[in-house]
Amino acid sequence: MLKKFTLLFISFTTILFAQNYERYKKLKDTTITSKNLGFEKKVSITVPIEWQNGIKNNFPLIIVFDKQNKRSHNYIINTIDYLTSTEQIPSSIIISIESEQRYRYNETQYKTSDSNGLALENENFIFEELIPLAEKNYKASKFRILVGHSRYGYFTTSIFSSRINDLNGVISMSPFFFQKNIDLTDSISKMNNLSYNSKKYYRFGIGNDYSEDFIKMDSIIKKNIPNPFLDIKGYRFKAADHNATPGLLINAALYDIFEEWSTIQAKYSSNKQKDLSIKKDLEQKILSNYGIKLNFSIGTLNGKGWYFYNEKQYDKAIQAWQILVDSYPNFSQGFLYIIKAQIQLKQNYFQTVEKFKTSLVNSEFYTEKEKQELEIELQEITK
Repeated sequence: MLKKFTLLFISFTTILFAQNYERYKKLKDTTITSKNLGFEKKVSITVPIEWQNGIKNNFPLIIVFDKQNKRSHNYIINTIDYLTSTEQIPSSIIISIESEQRYRYNETQYKTSDSNGLALENENFIFEELIPLAEKNYKASKFRILVGHSRYGYFTTSIFSSRINDLNGVISMSPFFFQKNIDLTDSISKMNNLSYNSKKYYRFGIGNDYSEDFIKMDSIIKKNIPNPFLDIKGYRFKAADHNATPGLLINAALYDIFEEWSTIQAKYSSNKQKDLSIKKDLEQKILSNYGIKLNFSIGTLNGKGWYFYNEKQYDKAIQAWQILVDSYPNFSQGFLYIIKAQIQLKQNYFQTVEKFKTSLVNSEFYTEKEKQELEIELQEITK
């Protein structure tokens, strides 16, 4: 029999980059021949366990550069998994991009600094090729975060200022802000005069290198950016090595960006909250802050049902679980829980059994063994 969970709903692990992950699975490795760059880019697509074709949900898109740096890349993906499993950030689509050493300098350098620079072409690759592919094939939403280190810290910072209307956030690790004819501190400062329809997040962290860059950018932010729609913050790790900053920054930066989402979601799951209809108001608050819908997690929606069930408020438990399966129809266990509550109320549950069976056949959420266990559980519940 599958164990019932209140907030964390099922133990599910997938081998990813030789690591165990709880809430994600590697969908594919692929190669994109970029028309803009003129060469191939190797990418990996990582999706939440609730992802599958045919469901209506879209997911935030997190693009992580420098996949070839396995230590930092694995830690970043692990951190996303950890924060997702603890309900701190929403389930997301993760696209990891490899950068070959022979191209890395040029693809992050602008022609105004070096005539061989391909940074603009790289921008176009991301926004004209990669993101449309993610939206078309992998259910990526319009909510986008870029994560870059070192040269890609510089590059993503530049994109934050030049492509602000196409982004929601940038996490920049060990960036530098100055190249020939380019001053990114000035570019960021000028953003204060623009208007935005939702919050834009920029987090940067610098260790024992580029200390002058940090001081300049930090000063610019504190003096010149009172715009409430620009949520910008720097972290200084004075003794940290250049390659240590990804691990030091990624946790806090992701938490900062999604703190409001987590806080709003927690208001729905609170034991003090008895009114399920408040979900629409809370979703509107998320929309107002982020400019786009961000789904409540399965754990939060499932937990609400179990709260009412344990309080013997079976009608409300059914309502809560119905909200869950409406949002995540491939989470077949939700139908089993509805059946349990219907039995307590002595209601006819045969239609729910059929819905459970249909869900289970179509679901890619479970392994075949788990599906068999759920079938056995249905028999035990209804015997």
